[in-house]
Amino acid sequence: MKLRYVLMLCVSLCALTSLMSWRSGWSAHTDHINALAAKKKQKAEKAIQAGEQKAAQATSEGKVIYRTITRDVVKYVQNPNRTRCDFDDESVRLRQRAIDAANSISGFDAGAVQGK
Repeated sequence: MKLRYVLMLCVSLCALTSLMSWRSGWSAHTDHINALAAKKKQKAEKAIQAGEQKAAQATSEGKVIYRTITRDVVKYVQNPNRTRCDFDDESVRLRQRAIDAANSISGFDAGAVQGK
């Protein structure tokens, strides 16, 4: 009878040791995968941060000038049968100035950067 108890004890110890070994391997693998995910997240945050800084710089460089132009609107719509519009020099100058200001803001029209 004593031999039977010794064999059962040995089998139980082997099973317990195997279970603990498997559990520690599982935990090590989980830690490894979590570390890889954290590195990937940091890399993505750095890429996003660079783009956000570029956009913030472009926004701070932009200068908005608001003007309400009401004096010339009536002049262009007096005759509904007219198909040709002649804008005065001041209107053309303001439009061109707005286009130049929009084109001078760097960063918004830049091409997409390919990540590695």
